[in-house]
Amino acid sequence: MAFVDEKVFKYPAEDECLVRRLGSAVIAVWPELPEEIRGRIMSEARAAWDREYHVPRLPDRLESIMRRYPGR
Repeated sequence: MAFVDEKVFKYPAEDECLVRRLGSAVIAVWPELPEEIRGRIMSEARAAWDREYHVPRLPDRLESIMRRYPGR
């Protein structure tokens, strides 16, 4: 039996657009968030369940997107 972390956020396919919108909102306000919250968000993002199971260099790519879109 495989171990499944019950704390990992999973969502049905019909909620994909909502998850993308929430992600976009986080990116928009990223510079205004306290450093502790940013760290927690990045930690959750690295551990999050996704239909694309293997994303090469995931931590680097997450950091990169935050630098490319510095908020509003």
